[in-house]
Amino acid sequence: MGRYLWAEFLLFEALRLLILYPTRHHGHRIVAFAAMICVAAQIFLTPHGASPDQITSTYLVGVMTAFRLTFTTYLLFAEGFFPNHWRRVRDGVLAEPDAAGLDNTPSSFPRSKKLWWMLDIAHSTRMIGWVQEPRNCLPAHPPPSRREFLRETTLKFIVNFAIADLSGAVSARCPTFDSRFPHNSTYALKNALAAFPILHHAPYALAFGVMTGASLNAVHNIIALAFVGIGNSSPTLWPDMYGRWGDAYTVRKLWGRTWHQHMRPMVAGLGRLVANKILKFPPGTNRSSYAQLYIAFFISAAIHFAGDFLSQQRMVYHSFKFFLLQAMAITFEDFVIYIAKQFLPQKGIKINPGKADESWAGAIVRVMGYCWVTLWFSMTLPGWRDNTSAIGAAYQDLPLTQLSLGLWKRWT
Repeated sequence: MGRYLWAEFLLFEALRLLILYPTRHHGHRIVAFAAMICVAAQIFLTPHGASPDQITSTYLVGVMTAFRLTFTTYLLFAEGFFPNHWRRVRDGVLAEPDAAGLDNTPSSFPRSKKLWWMLDIAHSTRMIGWVQEPRNCLPAHPPPSRREFLRETTLKFIVNFAIADLSGAVSARCPTFDSRFPHNSTYALKNALAAFPILHHAPYALAFGVMTGASLNAVHNIIALAFVGIGNSSPTLWPDMYGRWGDAYTVRKLWGRTWHQHMRPMVAGLGRLVANKILKFPPGTNRSSYAQLYIAFFISAAIHFAGDFLSQQRMVYHSFKFFLLQAMAITFEDFVIYIAKQFLPQKGIKINPGKADESWAGAIVRVMGYCWVTLWFSMTLPGWRDNTSAIGAAYQDLPLTQLSLGLWKRWT
């Protein structure tokens, strides 16, 4: 990834922050938003000639650019009036002006507080600590004790690192992730996951999901330790990055409660904007619900497509196929659950993962759900991952500890 791509991305970020500065004057925001779109177009339409060892970082720049452009669009247009619609709980927001006539809205903050507000909302993709924080889907907030938080988060980091390491060892056994072999179309066709029997996909599909989740969790733990450790942030603002894996007994719950935590507010808000305000579907109807579902996965597909396009400089549609298939699976699930509720007795079936009051029938249904989710991703994940491994962007030759030890020996 060349230095010009980094410069373009930094310019994109600077314009994004300028847009999110809380002021009542919108002239600069319109100009900066137009300029940000132009810079994003420059990033994607200019060939950057990424070398094989830069493909992964180039892919990440594409994904981050698309994600942050989409998130900024959501903040500006999908909900209420920007910036005063978005309020942090700790700012002591007021519904009405106080006795002195002062309105405690972001556009009325002192300049220094505006700058911190701008930095906060730019990176608050889960809206934690804001009035608009999602309900009933986020993991539990940690207790306010800093010492307890640092101790527990350090332990979580160690566990996540170990899990990522072990799951990486499973991935390392798959030829499609081995950089020692030539990654060209002929090799990829013979050694892709899709070329193996479907039952062979399951361990690699599970390993990929666990490794990705644990790795990102470990990064989240490090960032949380840094911000809370220096006293810059409250422990209560750092719930776990993902929801409970025990809830992932349907494809809908896996994406909605366990995985899509950082994208959920954004895709849900944009889905409501399109379904209810543009398409005029009445809120609460099946038309509105499923329109929002497919819009959410289309947005997710487009964000990942941006990474594919930037790293490969060609139209690659594997991300669209994978993510839209997830929406179709959820539609199928809803139909099956509806039929089951109509014709099967519901008495005695209580699903409550990890709780003592879960019934035996509920536990059996939940285990069947885990098998279904594993089978589904064993069928659909290879078509997406084989594309990235074919260009050398998914290497996992060694577990993290072995890789770290090898680098240490080389450097010393």
